[in-house]
Amino acid sequence: MTAPAPSASSAPALTILIVNRNSAGYLRDCLRSILDTRDDLALELVLVDGSSTDNSVTVARELWPTVKTVLVPESLGYVRGNNVGLKHATGRYTMYLNSDTVIRPGALAELVRHLDAHPEIGVASGTILNTDGSDQGVVRRFPTFMNGLFGRRSVLSRLFPNNPWYRQYMQSRFEQGDAPYEAEILSACSMILPTRLLQETGGMDERFHFYWVDAELCCRLARRGYKVVCVPRARIVHHEGKGGSTSTFAKRLRMNLAFNHDAYLAYVEYHQFSRWDPRRLLTKLLLTARTMAGIGLLLLRPARATSSGGSN
Repeated sequence: MTAPAPSASSAPALTILIVNRNSAGYLRDCLRSILDTRDDLALELVLVDGSSTDNSVTVARELWPTVKTVLVPESLGYVRGNNVGLKHATGRYTMYLNSDTVIRPGALAELVRHLDAHPEIGVASGTILNTDGSDQGVVRRFPTFMNGLFGRRSVLSRLFPNNPWYRQYMQSRFEQGDAPYEAEILSACSMILPTRLLQETGGMDERFHFYWVDAELCCRLARRGYKVVCVPRARIVHHEGKGGSTSTFAKRLRMNLAFNHDAYLAYVEYHQFSRWDPRRLLTKLLLTARTMAGIGLLLLRPARATSSGGSN
């Protein structure tokens, strides 16, 4: 039986903003989890659909009759799609949410309560979990050059998980307890921001293709004096990479190129390198080498490689 949709007449506390293409099955589970765990929150849903050829839009309208559906061409992409959707947000807060997520009970209310109590917070997220319940490792500090070797997915990190570079970088995997804590990077698979602040600062940076745009947004807000916070008691499951962006070899190839292009932009923005700073060129050279290595990996195992490499 379909859960009742939020009242259209209530002023929403939270706008759920989802950019979707051809992920009807995951979208169904995502929306059901929101409806089943919303408590007494007044919500609105903005679905930006990139010309899906499956029944994604039908699923959304059946489960959530008051959904604001924004139909856009596939070529608009993830970042610009979110910026288009933001124009339709009327909630006190806006949550960027991937269609391949599942909201655990109490998560939405916990995030809204915490932001209401702490106006100094510019962006927050909960604990992002893999489907097996383990931490996905997306609440982080900004990476250093050493995290090119000891990164989230690297072989060296799996062999030496307690090395200092990995421990400093992968913040959520080493935090203890349920107390909220400050971070530097949250994942746009599920992050919540005051809508007015988000609109005033221009939403997502459209120079980015897909990756690292959330890191740039967190850094931009931190430079304005706002806090970036993880609220561990709010838990969200993320079926990473299942939203369709890495479903074919061609898409994985494009995502590999996009990942390293966007990593370069984020690194330069975070450190505010000038145009002629030699570290800017060094960053470009290292990420170009990483791009070529990723392409080689794709060619060696085209059915397994993901855009950012390996498993969690």
